[in-house]
Amino acid sequence: MKQSTASQSAAQQQEKAFRSKIATYTPCFISQCPIRERCLHWIANQYVDAQPFVCTSINPANPKVGSERCEMFRENKKVMMKRGLTQLYYDMPARIERSIRHALIARWGRKQYFEMRRGDRLITPEQQQDIIDICRCHGWEGPIVYDGEQEDLRW
Repeated sequence: MKQSTASQSAAQQQEKAFRSKIATYTPCFISQCPIRERCLHWIANQYVDAQPFVCTSINPANPKVGSERCEMFRENKKVMMKRGLTQLYYDMPARIERSIRHALIARWGRKQYFEMRRGDRLITPEQQQDIIDICRCHGWEGPIVYDGEQEDLRW
């Protein structure tokens, strides 16, 4: 009984997550795609509101989609995301902090950088590696400290 309730709760959480993302996420309707069952874009199509006559979706005529090597593929798998960069600069000398901050802003733009810094936007594993690379390139050998972490889908 408890396991059934837990699985229902997990399913409700997943549905809530998809419904909150679908307004800004591109669904895929390519039914012959061999990897559709594992793709977030395909799963998202189940949550598209039926009211509009027109919606933006992945173009099935594009030769780069709908195959094993689809460029739009996003695996339906949770990864460890980091949250917030306010602790990153704590022990850094001002000269290094300034150069790293400028490099991160140049990499993602001011808006995305500050969303990530405040913790409004989760930091993907690829972005975490970018942060490590930029810090090491600018001479910071200390720890890379984030404000927190959580497991989430890589939208």
